[in-house]
Amino acid sequence: MNLAYAIAARHAITPAFAKGDALVDVGLSSLDLVNLMIAVEAEFDIMIPPASLTPKNFHSIETIARMVESVRGAAHA
Repeated sequence: MNLAYAIAARHAITPAFAKGDALVDVGLSSLDLVNLMIAVEAEFDIMIPPASLTPKNFHSIETIARMVESVRGAAHA
């Protein structure tokens, strides 16, 4: 999930963060999270269903990765 790292870098958020760290705690704003959601959809060629657009799913890189796997799995089922 280099997308979150790219957004953080774009906004000069320099401390390294782990995949389980809360993205808002490392400096991403709500607008950054919306941009991240759009970038995730484009990167993985998916449409995130409204039910998956929750703060829990966009809490960290780890939770985003799980959500993407879930959405991709549902699309192939």
